[in-house]
Amino acid sequence: MKLVLISSALAAAISLASTGPVGAEGKMAHMSSMKMMSGMSANVTMNEQNGSGENGTAMLHDTAKGLVVTIHIKNAKGPQPVHIHKGTCAKLDPKPAYALHNVVNGMSTTTVPGVTIAQLEKSPFAINAHKSLTDIPTYVSCGDIKK
Repeated sequence: MKLVLISSALAAAISLASTGPVGAEGKMAHMSSMKMMSGMSANVTMNEQNGSGENGTAMLHDTAKGLVVTIHIKNAKGPQPVHIHKGTCAKLDPKPAYALHNVVNGMSTTTVPGVTIAQLEKSPFAINAHKSLTDIPTYVSCGDIKK
């Protein structure tokens, strides 16, 4: 899969270089393409827990500034703490490995400096959301980070 991504990125870069950007629109397309080539991406399915009805996705993307984690959870209620934990959703280490911004209105975006998808894939990690700021022990959504 990495070879396919690298080959696709290389082909896109060669294509852009050979045509050359034209005007501001061309520069933006070129910059966007270069940004996308900066690292891997992965999607994590967030599954409801404890009958919450809170399902969604977490999108992970490696960047020069660190791992960008963007979470979308349907039916999320109020500000909800969310973290990356060691372990899996079935057996989660209760101590967070990396804190993420709270889910508010169903969304959260966080940049975690010094972390990559490859590092998280080396051993089991999961992303999990808690019911509320006052009910941390109740998990409402969780997704395993898989290769």
